[in-house]
Amino acid sequence: MKKLNVVYGGLMTGLLSVILSSCLTVNAKKIIEPPYFPPEEAFADAGEQEKNFKVYYSSSNSPVVDGEFAEWEGLEGIRVRRMVYGGMFNPQNTDGLFKVRADDSFVYIYADILDDEPQENKFPAPQAWRDDSIEFFFGTDTGYHTFYKPTDHRVRIVPQSKTNKTAYDVSVNDVSMSGSIKAAVVYREHGYTIEAAVPFSLLSIKKLKPKQKVRGDFQINDADGGKERSRLIHWNSSKDNTYLDASSWGDGIVVELPDSQEAGNE
Repeated sequence: MKKLNVVYGGLMTGLLSVILSSCLTVNAKKIIEPPYFPPEEAFADAGEQEKNFKVYYSSSNSPVVDGEFAEWEGLEGIRVRRMVYGGMFNPQNTDGLFKVRADDSFVYIYADILDDEPQENKFPAPQAWRDDSIEFFFGTDTGYHTFYKPTDHRVRIVPQSKTNKTAYDVSVNDVSMSGSIKAAVVYREHGYTIEAAVPFSLLSIKKLKPKQKVRGDFQINDADGGKERSRLIHWNSSKDNTYLDASSWGDGIVVELPDSQEAGNE
């Protein structure tokens, strides 16, 4: 037994000597993560992020909320492509183009959503984030703040029927507003288009004017396979915090409706 102890002790002493020698002569190297290569079918780059969204204002020209979308053609919109969760951005799964207009009484929202599996949403609007739906965040107080101020609002529009374009539900700050907001929804094989008119009175707005700065964000809730939400996508915020933190919203500006659009809608 003594012989074994002597051998073991000798081995440990030799090993310790090697370790100490290595520490004195070799500099520690930083651990470098292996490069990540996304699958070919994924889109790592969602495109250049717009700096501002535009609210096209006209005191004399208003879109008609009827499921016909010609009044929105030719206007710049913003792409909603910032994945909050649900994997990497892939336009074949979910993509969205949003546009905003206003007159002296309403804010009008247009959303053209690409969805590889559009679903009818049967949840009541305050809970409808759990299935296919869109959300629009809007406020006129541009000073830094986190908690919602009285002028900050979150509008959720819920598509409900592939055959009836007037079947929808709506909420403002998670309070049902059925009957207070007019909307129309048109489904297609791979997506749906929504337009809606939100009264100023529900948004604490008295008026909007060209060159006025505003704040907001846009959201797509996407569910697949008859299940609940599997993807959450924003325009500006990279976190699921827009519903409680207004500082996560992006910047917008009110601009005059182009003359060509004014003439085209007469």
